[in-house]
Amino acid sequence: MASHRHSGPFSYKVGTMAEKFNCHYCRDALQGKKYVQKDGHHCCLKCFDKFCANTCVECRKPIGADAKEVHYKNRYWHDTCFRCAKCLRSLANETFVAKDNKILCNKCTTREDSPKCKGCFKPIVAGDQNVEYKGTVWHKECFTCSNCKQVIGTGSFFPKGEDFYCVTCHETKFAKHCVKCNKGLVKAPVWWPMKDNPGTTTASTAKNAP
Repeated sequence: MASHRHSGPFSYKVGTMAEKFNCHYCRDALQGKKYVQKDGHHCCLKCFDKFCANTCVECRKPIGADAKEVHYKNRYWHDTCFRCAKCLRSLANETFVAKDNKILCNKCTTREDSPKCKGCFKPIVAGDQNVEYKGTVWHKECFTCSNCKQVIGTGSFFPKGEDFYCVTCHETKFAKHCVKCNKGLVKAPVWWPMKDNPGTTTASTAKNAP
C-alpha cells in the first residue's frame, strides 16, 4: 500500500467582474461582484454553490467557491473534512493511505495492518513486547495462566487445548502424583530452560514496518 498526497485541480477560477456580464444561471449582473468561471460560463457565487460545486463526501455539503477543496480519485472534500477515518487527524497537508474506501493516516494504517493480540484483541504495534506460540501472538503482559491469571510472559508454561497454565497450576490441576512420595510427576513444560528443550515460542519487541 502506497502513501498518497491529495490533489486539488480546480476547473474554475474566482475573480471580480469588471465588464458587463450576467450570471449564466440567474442572469443577475456580475459587474463589480465576485464570480466563478467554470466550463466557459460565468456565474455568481450563490449559483456556483447551488449548481456547480462539488459535494464533500464527508459532510455531504457543497464545497463553495471560497472554500479549500481536496480532490482524490474523483472524490472531493472540504479541507477541514479530509481526516483520518480512525483518529480523525486532519490530512489536508499530510500523506495518507486509501484502504477499503477509507482514508487513513500512516500511523493508523500501521495499526490496521498489525497483528492482533490473542488476549486483548488490540493491535501489537511498534515498541510492544510480545510473545508468539504456534503462530498466535500476545502482548507479553496478556499471556497469562488460564487458572491463576498471573502473567506467564516469557516464563515456562503448559498448553492444554485452548488454555495455558503456569507450572504451579498445571501441577496442581493435572499432574499425576507418585503413590510413594506424593510428589507430582511433572513433564517438561514449553520454554523449560534446558539444553535438550530449546522451546517452540518467540519473544520479541514489535518494530515499525520498513
